[in-house]
Amino acid sequence: MEAKGVKFELVLIIMAMAMGVLVLSPSLAEGAFGIQLDPCTLDQCIAACKRILHEKFLSATCASGPKGKYCICLG
Repeated sequence: MEAKGVKFELVLIIMAMAMGVLVLSPSLAEGAFGIQLDPCTLDQCIAACKRILHEKFLSATCASGPKGKYCICLG
């Protein structure tokens, strides 16, 4: 009977720690989206992403797709 109680307490402790990590840990990248820029230069891409994301801007890059070049923003 005591072993079940110890296992239950251990599960509760692990769940509490996991929830604490999820709530308190900083989020590095909240999302990514693309902007159609053709031709896409890195300077234009960074400027467009900063204009949209403001202080949440993390990084930007140009990529090629089926409809030409586009800018990918992370923030």
